[in-house]
Amino acid sequence: MKILIIEDDLNKLQRISELIRERAPDAQVTERKSYQSGLKEALKEHPDLIVLDMSMPTYDISPTEKGGRTRPYAGREILSELKRKHVSSRVVVVTQFESFGEGVDAMTLSQLKAQLRADHAKNYLTTVYYHPSETGWRDNLIAAMSLATKTREQA
Repeated sequence: MKILIIEDDLNKLQRISELIRERAPDAQVTERKSYQSGLKEALKEHPDLIVLDMSMPTYDISPTEKGGRTRPYAGREILSELKRKHVSSRVVVVTQFESFGEGVDAMTLSQLKAQLRADHAKNYLTTVYYHPSETGWRDNLIAAMSLATKTREQA
């Protein structure tokens, strides 16, 4: 199984990656840290599962690159590109935010989940709410990984 993690928060990335490697030791796990690098990898490799952050910078942050603008809906944009390019990867959104965007573009996590279900039903599996000091996210991500495996086997 090929799994792509697209996450810009290094602590969150490490914890998600450790969990995935523990639960799926035979999986080929790739990590990307921005919208551009994540999208490029997803379109090139067509992973079985993408664990996707919602808000992230446009580019990878480095000593010489500040990451460009922050994209509050980067994950949704990646889902749209997967749909447009007919990439069948299953996607689990893992976020630590309860609201997104600003002004007229603002929406709650519940609203975002409903929109993702409606607009990206072929790719989107679920959203896991991540909180660094709690462990419930782990069980929810494990359940989502199991669901991704079952849907892949049925395809």
